[in-house]
Amino acid sequence: MNPASVSPALPLAATRCFLSLAVILLLTAIGPSPAKAQTAVYDAVDKEHFRVCADPHNMPFSNKAGEGLENKIAQLIADKLGVPLVYEWYPRITARFVRDTLIAKKCDIIIGTGSGDPSVQNTNPYYKTGYVMVYPKDLGLKLDRVDHPEMAHLKIGGVAGTPPVDQLARYKLLSRMRSYPLRYDTQKGSVAEQMILDMQSGLIDVAYMMRPNAHYFSKKHGIDVEIVSLESIDFKRGRLNFMITMGIRPNELDWKRKINRLLRENKTEIDAILAEYGIPPMKRSGGRRGSNDKTETKPAGDDSAK
Repeated sequence: MNPASVSPALPLAATRCFLSLAVILLLTAIGPSPAKAQTAVYDAVDKEHFRVCADPHNMPFSNKAGEGLENKIAQLIADKLGVPLVYEWYPRITARFVRDTLIAKKCDIIIGTGSGDPSVQNTNPYYKTGYVMVYPKDLGLKLDRVDHPEMAHLKIGGVAGTPPVDQLARYKLLSRMRSYPLRYDTQKGSVAEQMILDMQSGLIDVAYMMRPNAHYFSKKHGIDVEIVSLESIDFKRGRLNFMITMGIRPNELDWKRKINRLLRENKTEIDAILAEYGIPPMKRSGGRRGSNDKTETKPAGDDSAK
């Protein structure tokens, strides 16, 4: 019955009772209260398994064999939670990665994502990484910056559309650059690994990529290299160093607190895993939250593609 059709003869008290019931039914139809909504959101987290979203072909970060740094950190956290580790495998390079895994509730966490990524809720950062300049030691070079005089005579490898290429453009070095694709199928190989192989063959002399890639692939192929960190010089045109967090669904506050506690309590073990992949411990300074580092990453993308 529509409240507007109530007879005028109906007593006022009954009319008020009727309207109150109508409001209750309307609110019930709209959905649960904020408190219940929060509980419903948290209930999406599987309490019997540690469900991780990951790329099956994304070394040095993750693969199906469990050899990546994110695999090892995920296993550590699963052990601390006392539940089995399970994966939802999906290519990380696609723009649908977060939507089709985490947001679709097929998994509950992304082990590595940039601080400030708007598609997820970020945990506290647990390591810092960035772009580096890498070149073979046997070249006898002493490069320490993008605008080093020797750069004008070298063959350079860079990934199109990444911040280091902006620096090469700034110093008029694009004519020396061999370009590699930003987007690629991880099942067919790694662009970072291809750059290391091209360096080994002499096709390029120096390359720009993320630190974990430089360390992992040079070690894999037995190349003794110099790795030089790059510092951001123009934040408007892209950062070169980033804080890495774990990503979870928005509003899952209890889950975020639990993960932050595990990151804090197991920092020594996590740092030891990161060290295996050439990532030094994140330095912390004073302040209530333990860090004043305001470095953030670009919202999209992943270390593996650069």
